[in-house]
Amino acid sequence: MLKSILEEWYNEKVIVLNLESQFKKLLYFEEPKKIVDHIARGINPQNNTTEHIWPVFNYYNKFSSTKYVNGNTIKDVYPTEKSHVNYVVMDSDWEGICAKTLEEIETVECYVKNQFLGFAIPYTKDGKDRQYFTDFIARVKSKEGTIKNLMIEISGMSKDKAEKIWFVENRWIPAVNALKDKYDYPEWHFIEVVNDIRNIKNQLIEKIQSL
Repeated sequence: MLKSILEEWYNEKVIVLNLESQFKKLLYFEEPKKIVDHIARGINPQNNTTEHIWPVFNYYNKFSSTKYVNGNTIKDVYPTEKSHVNYVVMDSDWEGICAKTLEEIETVECYVKNQFLGFAIPYTKDGKDRQYFTDFIARVKSKEGTIKNLMIEISGMSKDKAEKIWFVENRWIPAVNALKDKYDYPEWHFIEVVNDIRNIKNQLIEKIQSL
């Protein structure tokens, strides 16, 4: 299967410009791991629907809880009311603004900053396994009144942004939503707050209303 995919890619997608076709056999890539990553991402069963992508659970600990969060910090913190964790550790002023906004939005049932929580989404970059830690997780009420889980990224994903977003939207979310009915947990969604942080409230409300 993989051989046929590579053959199709070589025959159909690789184009040699202004040279005779036999020079195509001299094809060379300085960073072959990037090609491997692209091919791996291209193997998408049925457009990554929840019907075809399933999660691989941690064998010893399928689910975790905010009740296990515990840690010390010297960073500035923001006190909470809607969170099970009494303070939000602020890695930036933006995260303090996000926490304040989540406290103010009525449709936010509860939330937690992903600090000491260990909530990680796996992704690959240059052939290496990596982990992405989203900034916040909120439990919100949709316009139909159902509860949804919303991952919130507000730091801008400064490193490996494209890979992180792709794996979140095309691998992780379809996988976990595939089994939400079996394990009776809310549907998962994702938002990246971009541009002006002063507009974060409108961005979050718009996202929640769209769920």
